[in-house]
Amino acid sequence: MLQGPPETAAAADVANSRDLCPECLQPFALRHPRQLFCSPAHRDVWHNRWTVRGRAFAALATAARMTRGGTRGDKATGLRARGEAERMQARWIVEDRAKPRMTAIAYVALRLRRGFDPA
Repeated sequence: MLQGPPETAAAADVANSRDLCPECLQPFALRHPRQLFCSPAHRDVWHNRWTVRGRAFAALATAARMTRGGTRGDKATGLRARGEAERMQARWIVEDRAKPRMTAIAYVALRLRRGFDPA
């Protein structure tokens, strides 16, 4: 179970994410205006983790969306897919809070501020 209001924690995280590395949350000097990470190693670790997470999540989230969360079509599969996808997301939030990592909200906000496309 998540602790505290996520909106407050996320807002503080976004406000403090200006020049912090998403992986280690340490401040660093930007070498170029669109730099996100303090080092290539941290960039690779971050992207590899989200690639693995996305690979597992994408089919579940799509099946849940196609069945409207288990209310249309193959209801049993859609309902289970929605539940599994939500459990994955909850687990990732807990994992990231246990480490010194930026939240997904702050990371997306940082990418948008630095001019990256949302996708």
